[in-house]
Amino acid sequence: MPVVLRDVRHSARGRDWFAHAQTLWLSEMGASADDLASVVSRAAALLSESDREILSIERDDQSVGFVVLQRQVTRESTSLYLLLEFYVIPEYRALGVGAAAARLLFDRFEGRWEVRSLSSDARAIAFWRRVTSRYAPGAVDERRERGEVVQRFLSKGAR
Repeated sequence: MPVVLRDVRHSARGRDWFAHAQTLWLSEMGASADDLASVVSRAAALLSESDREILSIERDDQSVGFVVLQRQVTRESTSLYLLLEFYVIPEYRALGVGAAAARLLFDRFEGRWEVRSLSSDARAIAFWRRVTSRYAPGAVDERRERGEVVQRFLSKGAR
């Protein structure tokens, strides 16, 4: 079945999944017990931000990940999307779910994009290089900034 993106704000199930998935993601990132204890309030804070889009990644009608992005309007009145969080549960990572979700995301939100990965996260850097180079061949600007690898490009509808 195809991968779909759904706004988690529209259902209690979506909001509950997002809070649960935040625990999975933070645990995988090595979060402290205090960070894990504050997951519900962290998720609620993210859900209340009006400049954020929070989407579940679904496959076969099952939530398997989430996306948090922030929309900014530039001086030129164009949209700039900052990918803040992107998570796919481990058992779905080698199935192309993340790449499919990323393509849907970039197509859904037209404008300039910025994807950041920690310089120490080789797996994330390799994933985003593969995804963005296929999505915007020859049009991805990649730089290292303050301990991160930053990729910038225009989504298809904005080119």
